[in-house]
Amino acid sequence: MKYFALFIIPFLLSVLLTPLVKIIATKLGIVARPKEDRWHQKVVPLLGGLSIYASFLISCLMFLPKNSIPLGLIVGASSIFILGLIDDIKGLNPQNKIIGQIVCASLAIIFGVIIKIIPLPIVAIPLTILWIVGIANAFNLLDNMDGLSSGVAVIAAMTLFVCSLILKNYEVAGASLILAGATLGFLPYNFYPAKIFMGDCGAMFIGFALACLTIQGTWKEASNLFIVLFTPVLALAVPIFDTAFVAITRKIDGKSIAKGGRDHTSHRLVFLGLPEKKAVIILYIISAIFGLAALASLFVKIYTSVVIITLLLISFFAFGLFLSQSTSFKKGPLKEKENKDVPYYKDEIALVNALVRYKRVIFEIIFDLCLICMAYLSSYIIRYEGVISSDNFDLITKSLPIIIAIKLSAFFVAGVYGNIWRYSGLSELLDITKGIFIGSVASVLALLAVFRFKGFSRMIFILDAMILLILMSGARIAFRLFREHLFVSFETRGKKILIVGAGDAGDAFLREIRKNRELNYRPIGFIDDDLAKLGRRIQGIIVLGTRIDIPGLVKDRQIEEVIIAMPSVDRKTIENIATICKESGVAYREIGGVYWK
Repeated sequence: MKYFALFIIPFLLSVLLTPLVKIIATKLGIVARPKEDRWHQKVVPLLGGLSIYASFLISCLMFLPKNSIPLGLIVGASSIFILGLIDDIKGLNPQNKIIGQIVCASLAIIFGVIIKIIPLPIVAIPLTILWIVGIANAFNLLDNMDGLSSGVAVIAAMTLFVCSLILKNYEVAGASLILAGATLGFLPYNFYPAKIFMGDCGAMFIGFALACLTIQGTWKEASNLFIVLFTPVLALAVPIFDTAFVAITRKIDGKSIAKGGRDHTSHRLVFLGLPEKKAVIILYIISAIFGLAALASLFVKIYTSVVIITLLLISFFAFGLFLSQSTSFKKGPLKEKENKDVPYYKDEIALVNALVRYKRVIFEIIFDLCLICMAYLSSYIIRYEGVISSDNFDLITKSLPIIIAIKLSAFFVAGVYGNIWRYSGLSELLDITKGIFIGSVASVLALLAVFRFKGFSRMIFILDAMILLILMSGARIAFRLFREHLFVSFETRGKKILIVGAGDAGDAFLREIRKNRELNYRPIGFIDDDLAKLGRRIQGIIVLGTRIDIPGLVKDRQIEEVIIAMPSVDRKTIENIATICKESGVAYREIGGVYWK
């Protein structure tokens, strides 16, 4: 009941205060206006962070024992809230803002917030300032789409709450739960379409508070170094990733990270075809997955934690690679909601030569190198049930460089590189299988020749090959799934069509619609004379009936065009369907193979 009160009171306070803050901000003219480098397209009141801060502070003073309130958190977070408030009202240049953030972090350190795992203050103090300022700015940068920063903050705070409970750090658990409740109470007003923004005062306050709590929580109490280092990073994975991603891509493009832009992770998801709500929810899910990984790391052996976290980090690397390359191919004038900060290229031939043939292959090699290491270490963990002796570590150290060199060479020989991941299919999987087989056999022969295979287990290399096949195939197929199912969805607008022929041609045409949004088609359903297919689905689109049902469907579903995707049937059948379409008063088109007829 105590923890319930710690959550529900700040939640209710925030729910009640936010509308009041919205009215005050509107009357005072403290609003966010649309700009070329901003995402929102209408005037929205600011200062939503005031309701979060007030709810947090009041609840801390009400419910937390005075001797257990993290004073450094309260003093530092209050100071950065005031700094953000000044920025929202008057505006601060980046230099003044960063100096102010460092001063606020220093105040937190003076009152006891410091990374205690490092015994040397001359090292611990700068690292603490770097961590606090970095996370505060990460949440500020993440506040680029309705509900994103506040929702991720709730997930991160709940992760820290559970971690702190497990580690019996009850003062941090209470403060984390209060922060989660205060932020969640604000979220309904901030979720799409946002009625109010939290502003810099809210985003920097939340990031600052979470950074301090991670230092006071897991960094203080955890018993092994791996958990100490990675639990805070996992809990705050999404803002850290977004900041790093924007910094790297802008550095490559010669842009400043201090300026606003529409090239964040969330924006790129929308440019790939996701509705804004779904893009935000996807990032919520990613944040929750990393939060669960942080919790899991408290219970499993360190080697298992290494495997889980490395897989997640590799997935993030692949995700970033996918986002960076998927928005690079664009020609023609930008439309209203397209991002001018994402690189577009007029000369596609030059882009292919400069980027695709070189940079992407380099990324693929680095990615596969990580997977090779991951698979090899995982095989030892599975083979020896999580306990790797010092002798086996020596074997890994001696053999891994040889295995990396041989397997990457085998992948080149097998033709693994040079394929476009989003079109990966059976042919690419066969190349991967062939490369892994050649690499595994060659690795065993090389170790036999160099070390006489002394100390090595044969089962290790069987497990290694199986795990590597799953990782490499899964990564490439995931790119295709991202492209065809997750990141490209049929819009509610577009020409309503029926597809006649629930077979291979209909399936291929539906895939083309998903990939090519310029076709401007909205498939309503399939038509097929095979009664066994009625009610079944292809890529989520249902088979609604047979050809005799076309007139009724055209009328009831307001169908604007019928696509006949039956290249193998006789002309008499095609003509009959065409006649039905004419009588129904609906336009029709026929596809034969890949060509319109």
